[in-house]
Amino acid sequence: MSNVQRSEFSHDNSERLIFPSFCALCFLLFALCFLLFALPLEAKVAGNCSNCHTMHNSQGGRSVAKDFDGSSFSLTDTPKQNLLIYSCLGCHSATDGSTWQDSVTKAPIVFNTVLPTYDGLAGGNFYWVIADDNKGHNILSPDDVLTKAPGDTDKSNCGTNSCHANLDRVVSGAGSGLDGKQGCEKCHLDPKHHANDHDYMVGGLVTSAEQGWYRFLSGHSDGEDLGVEGYEDGDWQKTVSSNDHNEYLGNQLAGGSGFVLGNTTTAFCTGCHGRFHTNQGSQSPWLRHPSDAELPISGEYASYTVYNPLVPVARSSLPSPPISTVAPGTDMVMCLSCHRAHASPYFKMMRWDYKSSTLSEALSGCNVCHTSKN
Repeated sequence: MSNVQRSEFSHDNSERLIFPSFCALCFLLFALCFLLFALPLEAKVAGNCSNCHTMHNSQGGRSVAKDFDGSSFSLTDTPKQNLLIYSCLGCHSATDGSTWQDSVTKAPIVFNTVLPTYDGLAGGNFYWVIADDNKGHNILSPDDVLTKAPGDTDKSNCGTNSCHANLDRVVSGAGSGLDGKQGCEKCHLDPKHHANDHDYMVGGLVTSAEQGWYRFLSGHSDGEDLGVEGYEDGDWQKTVSSNDHNEYLGNQLAGGSGFVLGNTTTAFCTGCHGRFHTNQGSQSPWLRHPSDAELPISGEYASYTVYNPLVPVARSSLPSPPISTVAPGTDMVMCLSCHRAHASPYFKMMRWDYKSSTLSEALSGCNVCHTSKN
């Protein structure tokens, strides 16, 4: 009997020794998580892990993950990749017109399912493409106007429904991690929300893969992890002025013809729209509007010296913080000088109403550079 009692005592004592150590470890892990996520240290993450992730997709007997059909959210029993609650678009969408940042996840909103009542963020808003495919990149449904990217070059080695085809289609047979890409991830190929870039809601330079590249725009040319470098405005240009905006990297091309790979916004656009960047011409008249070409230092162009966020320019080197001046002869026109990245209220995702029957409206953006036109 005494042996049994000693045995039971010994077993119980070992449990007592192990249990406090386990509790201490749990406490340390909890404290570490609190320090990492309770304070908005980086733009990568703000708030609790559970704002974006669910371990088992179950809470109180109900599912946690949500599907988004382009107009509303619904709970789903099907878990999502990376233990996420939402898909990309689900996290960055709002079902009202005034929300520009999710109140829980703090994610910027790029798709309001109803008419946005604010000016929109830097990339534009996918709302505009729902009714008219001419106004942006359609990531929700087959494009009614185009079957592939305009200006597309031969991408026969990129599998079926590659990134250069309609964005809503799922890539297959491409390899190199591209299979399964659809919608947002056809441009934002490798989003790194946990990368160390800059303070939350504070702007900063993003110039490396470790930082996730500018706005998670990474490339896959020839297997290289080429991405876009830039200065990210802290509130995605919710507030914007001559000295409060994104900054874009440019690379002046000899004579303004052809295109070059690299870490510029224009180089990234050439991945799908390559032919728009060739045969621009080495002098006036241009065959196509130049991109990554320096603004001439003389004539009507020389008057564009105060930065206008409606017509951004690219820089040969990135300033930090942003600067309010434009330097003709150095600064460049680029793709985003005239277009929004996602969608806009205007034809071909222009930044202004280029098709307006009223000349002053049609030229309202053009005459920022072409100052003699009216």
